[in-house]
Amino acid sequence: MTISTAPPLPTAVRLQPHSPLCDPPSTLRVSRLQLRTANAFTLPLGQLLSEPQSSHDDAPKCASCKSDSDDTMQLVAQSADRTWMPAPLRTIPFWRNVRGPHKCIVYLEPRRGSPLYAGIEEFFRASCALWGPTEAHMYHPHSSMTGFIDLPADAGAVIARIACHLHVLISARSRSALVPDVRAVTAAADYPHPGTHKIEVALDTPPVFRSIVDEVARLVPEARIRPKRMGHISLAYCNKHVASSTVVSAEQAERLDALARSLLYTPDVFDPVQNPWDIAFYELSFKSPVLGTPHRFTQIARWQL
Repeated sequence: MTISTAPPLPTAVRLQPHSPLCDPPSTLRVSRLQLRTANAFTLPLGQLLSEPQSSHDDAPKCASCKSDSDDTMQLVAQSADRTWMPAPLRTIPFWRNVRGPHKCIVYLEPRRGSPLYAGIEEFFRASCALWGPTEAHMYHPHSSMTGFIDLPADAGAVIARIACHLHVLISARSRSALVPDVRAVTAAADYPHPGTHKIEVALDTPPVFRSIVDEVARLVPEARIRPKRMGHISLAYCNKHVASSTVVSAEQAERLDALARSLLYTPDVFDPVQNPWDIAFYELSFKSPVLGTPHRFTQIARWQL
């Protein structure tokens, strides 16, 4: 998969109402943003629900979860018999690769349809209609559990092992019923660079989620997994991964902060009972080089918490 980025433009411009960056008209912008959520769930390769892991499962535990030997890796990479995998993972074609190198990631996400998810989507639509897109509009609502995991084209076995370990670890911890809590809408000055700012939803995320990532990173060292802090959901920022001339000024940040609070400061958003979460394992299938077009993710597996 070829990843390209747009060259930076020479002059920085602030987000403004009716900015050229907002073209085409608002109705088309909203349509694009609505597609962002759909894109995140395009071409699902597997669906994992929260089902307890039983010692009487109809299939043996993942062999690679027991052993990291060369024989096991050869079995994972070459065998068409997937009975070694936990039942929900058997339908996922891990080693059916047609796009070259893999770029994968694990997200902690408010469930679609929850008040938190809906409120963030409404903020994305309203803020884009008023001031144009930022880099946060290129994603669906999420908190990153890992950084991007860069893997070669023949890494299907590694992807299988990551998914298998995630499944076992999440299943073992699913009965704790712990989920992140929404703390506040916050603004960060001079992020990611001086002169531009960031708006985010701050989270209190239980340590169990970091322990899951740390354990998978230990068990699959060749994946070079980078754990993330899982302390926020981004709402607005510019020039972190996609170079552009757009900045979020201090004045603009104040307005975006006020808009986010008006949409998210409701009892439903702060009620953990009404806001279930998922852990999702994706492959990045299209990396957009421009703010107005969202990235696309292919779902490998999903666990409802």
